[in-house]
Amino acid sequence: MKPLYNYAVDDTVLRVFAEAKKRHREELLRIFTRLATDPFIEGDSTQRDATGRHCQVKRVGAWSVTFWPEHLANQVHIIDVERLL
Repeated sequence: MKPLYNYAVDDTVLRVFAEAKKRHREELLRIFTRLATDPFIEGDSTQRDATGRHCQVKRVGAWSVTFWPEHLANQVHIIDVERLL
């Protein structure tokens, strides 16, 4: 399925991505695409970023991904990823 939205990643996410093993990078790309395909998905919890914006925190497999959708721009902003296992 073609994503409805584009996704953008913060510098910290890009750093984790660049340092990850190939299979982990592939997992992250699938997760990012999934979020862009279903931008209305709710996280398992929420947290506020430095600006006070409510961000979704979603656990997907071995990853915790923090993101927020910008519906007017059709974009999902991925601001943090963390490998849990």
